[in-house]
Amino acid sequence: MRRLVPASIAVAVVAALGVGLAPPSSTAPPAAAPRTAQALDAYVARGVTAEQLDVLTRAGYDLAEAHPTGDTTRVDLVLTAEEAETLRSQGLTLTLARVKGGQTVRQFAAAEAANGFTVWRSYDEPGGIRDQLVDAARTYPGVTKLVKLGTTYQGRDILALKVTQGARGQRDGSRPAVIFSATQHAREWIATEVTRRLMDTYLQRWAANDRPTRKLLQKTELWFVPVMNPDGYQYTFDTERLWRKNLRDNNGDGITQVGDGVDPNRNYPSHWGYDNEGSSDIASSETYRGPSPASEPETQAGIKLFKTAKAEFMVNYHSNGRWLLYNDGWQIGTPTADDPIYYALSGNLDKPAIEGFHPGLSSDVLYVTNGEIDGYAQEATGTLAWTPELSPGCDGCGFVFPDDEALVQEEFARNLPFAESVAASAVTPDDPKSSLGIETKPFYLDSEDAYKSGLPSVRLSFAKSYGDPQPVAVLARRSLGTVTAKWKINGGRTQSARTREWAGGEKFGMTSTHYHQVRGVVTGTDPGDSVEVWFEGGRQRSPSFTYEAVSETDDRVLVVAAEDYTGASPAQDPAGPHYLDYYLDALEANGEGADVYDVDANNRTAPDALGVLSHYDAAIWYTGDDVVTRTAGRGAGNVDRLALDEMLEFRAFMNEGGTVMYTGNQAGTQYTAAAGTQLYDPQGAIACNPLPAGIDTRRCLALRGSGDGTNDVLQYWFGGYLQIPGDGLDDEGNVYDVAGVDDPFTGTAWAMNGPESGDNQNATSSFISTSGILPADQFPQFESWPSARWDKPGGPFDPHTGEQYVYSQIADVSYKRLTRTVTVPAGGGDLDFWTSYDTEGDWDYVFVEARTPGGNDWTTLPDANGHTTQATGESCAAGWRELHPQLDHYQTYDAAAGTCTPTGTTGAWHAASGNSAGWQNWNVDLGAWQGGSVEVSITYASDWSTQGLGTFVDDITLPDGTSTSFESGFEGWTVPGAATGSAANGNDWEVTSASGFPVGASISTPDSLLMGFGFEGIATPAERTEVMGRALDHLLE
Repeated sequence: MRRLVPASIAVAVVAALGVGLAPPSSTAPPAAAPRTAQALDAYVARGVTAEQLDVLTRAGYDLAEAHPTGDTTRVDLVLTAEEAETLRSQGLTLTLARVKGGQTVRQFAAAEAANGFTVWRSYDEPGGIRDQLVDAARTYPGVTKLVKLGTTYQGRDILALKVTQGARGQRDGSRPAVIFSATQHAREWIATEVTRRLMDTYLQRWAANDRPTRKLLQKTELWFVPVMNPDGYQYTFDTERLWRKNLRDNNGDGITQVGDGVDPNRNYPSHWGYDNEGSSDIASSETYRGPSPASEPETQAGIKLFKTAKAEFMVNYHSNGRWLLYNDGWQIGTPTADDPIYYALSGNLDKPAIEGFHPGLSSDVLYVTNGEIDGYAQEATGTLAWTPELSPGCDGCGFVFPDDEALVQEEFARNLPFAESVAASAVTPDDPKSSLGIETKPFYLDSEDAYKSGLPSVRLSFAKSYGDPQPVAVLARRSLGTVTAKWKINGGRTQSARTREWAGGEKFGMTSTHYHQVRGVVTGTDPGDSVEVWFEGGRQRSPSFTYEAVSETDDRVLVVAAEDYTGASPAQDPAGPHYLDYYLDALEANGEGADVYDVDANNRTAPDALGVLSHYDAAIWYTGDDVVTRTAGRGAGNVDRLALDEMLEFRAFMNEGGTVMYTGNQAGTQYTAAAGTQLYDPQGAIACNPLPAGIDTRRCLALRGSGDGTNDVLQYWFGGYLQIPGDGLDDEGNVYDVAGVDDPFTGTAWAMNGPESGDNQNATSSFISTSGILPADQFPQFESWPSARWDKPGGPFDPHTGEQYVYSQIADVSYKRLTRTVTVPAGGGDLDFWTSYDTEGDWDYVFVEARTPGGNDWTTLPDANGHTTQATGESCAAGWRELHPQLDHYQTYDAAAGTCTPTGTTGAWHAASGNSAGWQNWNVDLGAWQGGSVEVSITYASDWSTQGLGTFVDDITLPDGTSTSFESGFEGWTVPGAATGSAANGNDWEVTSASGFPVGASISTPDSLLMGFGFEGIATPAERTEVMGRALDHLLE
């Protein structure tokens, strides 16, 4: 049985890549999956670990909801019976979801459909959604206009109804507009019905001469698109009730089956393909983003809608889950400049605009997404957008909301006040008509939403300044016009300076429509001064804040001591900091002065990006002995909001050009699954474990994030995709030496611990670089590389001999060949080589292919040393021949029996899979071509979505005795690319040294250094001086 729990460096890497789960059964040929096997139903997985959740997500399974329960998670999934059985066989505790009465969700849906529906209508049927839109336009000609936005793959019109006074005589988009759209995801019928009823409500009120409605429609356009995905929606009536995506035929076989389709809400251009967590590049995934931005007709229709309506707001209905989500969703902790409007109209968990819903940033309260419509709406068009995730209607119903008029009307009524408030606000979007009575203000120095207060994007006040001139900022209504910064020093005269709009940083801060961040500069201060700051504009004055001028040196480096010596994990001598001098001494030895910010001494407050960090070119953030940043007296499972604040402040610093070195015995651990589930309170007021009585269970959030088990800032800004805890220790717990392998540590080496060091290194880590998983040529924004490694004796990832070898690299859906034409003597001969490999066991394989040069007599050859077998594993039966038709030469799938045999059209199957346990010698007999030539390929083939570390090859000897150790390149071997019929490889064999392997004790990015050890633990002052000098060269270049 393949297990889902990593137990070693190799397995840990594999877990990061989604290993351990077969992908959804998407590319198996139709004959391999009878109709019953393709049927979808709802399932519940309990006790899911962070690693398993990451695997499920990256393997492309349809995750409906995830509910954290301590260190594990309950996950709701939509699966075929075949997929469910596969997951059970791999150790997942999986049961069918049941609705009241014991029916499965599929049975419940079938029973409701058996006698015809009361509420639900398909798109195509007489009186269906299309007809209702057409009929509304005919019935209310004075106030409606039917607009065709596009045509689907199957020829259905994507229709919108514009509702405004004199709609057909008014140019589209000539009045402030609000878009109400629904059902990007086909199975979410309640979303269609809520939108349709909202449309009918406004039309009926207008017809009844309702004065507020008439007044509204004289000034406002309301656009209704009840079904954004007509093909998928109709398919849920005709064939598969739980279908999610559109009907793009991904494999081109002319048959719609599980695995086809593109997620219409991951196909928009904004941040399309930003990473593989917020959307998937796997066609079978339920969040497949499509082959290119806006590739889908449904997306193109949405883009046309924005261009046509020029809307102020959009409400895009989905189900299920009771969330009210808004921007930004592509990365965590990033409110837009327009957050005051979002908050006024949405409320928060304590007082939501929709009863029982959880409002907030979609990245924080649910999960990160990219390429979705809300992000596109605001980033590309300035339209503020929400996604209400509607209720399931009954316990266990999931996406199958009951066909019950009373329940449907109840859900509509629950959502109506929010929708009405958005519609009423279009004319004055920066002064919205909140259903909660929340009014927006001219200026903001912090968010009034207690769940976002303190996030760097919205909290612009600070208590300490480390420099003069000091930039100051405020969120201001654009309508105020010119804004002036004002200040008093020690209560003296008022001084002023102009402000300018902040254009955003290198990666974020640009999303602003009605509010914007403006900045001015305070000057004339001295250390010890007290400075009061406020802003004026448009005859309005902002609140003020006061800061203390602390330091005004010319130092380029700030040392941030984040030892948490006043905290609980572990308990320490509170008379800290304990390791600061190791840093200051090494900086001084390199001729570099530094200022110090001690987090504990500053009331356990993170250094503010604007008030403190902005005055420096580089920051050194060290954590000493800290494991989890936790207030003294709080128990396990709790982490302070301070831990998130630190990470986000450093991210904000890097976003504006700063650089950071992050180091510590357990640096990064609390942001990963390695520390278990650590919960924080976004308000920073309570301990979360155990949760106090009466507190909503949705309030506390996991520090590691809601996606793949590792906080995105650690992955994408510090380059540490996955932590491998303890990797720097030998079996006795001693710390290995460290060897530099790339910039900035090339050619250096140092020891750890000892009497001249902090002598506190007892954990240590390695990290897999993010570029090792998300290649820099595809994801240049995450460029990262290992710059130092633990100097372990020997090992499977060092060359067998010499300094270089060939390495397959890591990529899904690949067929990588290392090829050469070989002359075989008349008496026969062997191909001899050494290989070390780590592949997904029973799914990805290493093998030797052979054929007569230019011929079609393909076969694979056995290893005489016994490393190959004829086992076809799991991938054959799962249909990987669809990925790699070349495999038909070696394997045959029997659809009726559901089995594979290790012979094909021209040859036989001999291959190896799993972990080789280091370097192994292979010897392959080429006697069948004695006296002639043979084309041989050492091949590594991988399936849909899961990967091991890959394959390494070294020291190849040909029959004539010629040997190759790849010290000067490929030395006669070639890399011809993928086999005929396979997609192009994302990467391929390369000649490299061990430095090319993406695991390091130190990870570098252009803006950061992440160390899996504490710098203070480097053994001697001389070594620390050298390492610090190299680090400064990188950080200050």
